Amino acid sequence: MSVWGAIFLGLLGVFFSLHAVTLFPDLHFDKEQESAIFNEPDIVAEKYDEKARQCWVAAGMYVVTLIIVFWQNRFNDTQIF
Repeated sequence: MSVWGAIFLGLLGVFFSLHAVTLFPDLHFDKEQESAIFNEPDIVAEKYDEKARQCWVAAGMYVVTLIIVFWQNRFNDTQIF
């Protein structure tokens, strides 16, 4: 677990929400959607927004896990060895 992982995923979510062109290869489309990309740009926008939400959820999970780890280290000082 690292703080950098949460920061990176948060920034990646921001860049996906801004529809960064360099992240376009990371979007996955169905066969039907691939043929409709040029005719309906809303499909691409939906995929960008979906990826942004996924990144933010993952960043949130990182933060929650990080808080739990800090909590456990702080309040469980029992020496095992």
